[in-house]
Amino acid sequence: MKLFAHRGVMAQKPENTMSSFRLALDASADGIETDVHMTRDGELVLIHDEHLERTTDGTGMVHHQTLQELRQYNAGVRFGLDEQIPTLDELLELIKDGQTLLNLEIKTDRCRYPGIEEKVIERLSMFSIDLDRVIFSSFNHNTIHRLKQLEPRIECALLLAQPLFDLPRYMQMVGADSVHPHVDVLTDEDILHLQSIGIRVRPYTVKQSGQLQRFERLGVDAVFVNDVQWATHVLTP
Repeated sequence: MKLFAHRGVMAQKPENTMSSFRLALDASADGIETDVHMTRDGELVLIHDEHLERTTDGTGMVHHQTLQELRQYNAGVRFGLDEQIPTLDELLELIKDGQTLLNLEIKTDRCRYPGIEEKVIERLSMFSIDLDRVIFSSFNHNTIHRLKQLEPRIECALLLAQPLFDLPRYMQMVGADSVHPHVDVLTDEDILHLQSIGIRVRPYTVKQSGQLQRFERLGVDAVFVNDVQWATHVLTP
């Protein structure tokens, strides 16, 4: 079972920052998960929320500001660190020569960001990222459908916060390859059925030992964790 660093190692470093991503690499995470938004001038930046208040000392919406304007805010303020909101380019530069998997959550469920799908694929090509290392995910399943049409070689995952009727059929309609459900959404039987028909399951976000052990027992492909070192320790005999 693979371990994906959720927004980097956000239990120890400011989420979605370069220090958090570097710590994920140092901790030998199998993958890094991050959230992609687009600025007013069309740059791709990594931050979870559509607004700045929770994770930075700035205010307002991400898409209302240029990259230069966003760079003035401190994304490490909650940890007493000095961190900028990183760009997707900076993360791709960090991981391009390794084998770490990359899960890009495209945050179009509230702000639509026209053209963001094409821009993300363009950046992956520019950095010559092996497409087998990339997973797209989104709560906006229209975005998943569009990404799959634009680049069929990249795995696309549905993010699920609630159960869906006839999930395999729905995934086929959307064009999704895998599913990233909240830890409480799918039963053991649901997970085993999906796996039996070749669908990868990667639950988010695992914060308790019992959850981690449950998913290891079920043999899911991966889980998303806030602290890779903690998860590694729990899973080590």
